[in-house]
Amino acid sequence: MHLGLKIKIARVGKGLTQEQLAEKIDKTRPLISSIEQSGKVNHYTLKKICKVLNLDINTLENSSAEPQEYYNVKDQNKLQDQLNQMSLELSYLKNLVESQKDLITSLKGQIILLQKGK
Repeated sequence: MHLGLKIKIARVGKGLTQEQLAEKIDKTRPLISSIEQSGKVNHYTLKKICKVLNLDINTLENSSAEPQEYYNVKDQNKLQDQLNQMSLELSYLKNLVESQKDLITSLKGQIILLQKGK
């Protein structure tokens, strides 16, 4: 896995957007995008990124670590909590859609009855 992908995984694991990371290191979002895509970054910028993402620069440069190794347990738990919350919200939305469908069907029936009564 190249350096840019490792940075992206660490950034996402910290819950940061490219824009937020760029602001924290006084760079631009397009530069962060370029780094993540190409894996090419100068040492000075890499040091700043590692500081923000709480990564060891030597480990990052020399490691062939798998993506999950860049998340700490706290970050994984936070991501799991967010996933659980989103699943719950999705369930609520599905129920709301079904309720709306039932309401529309009922209203259509009432309109038909009113039209027949005229």
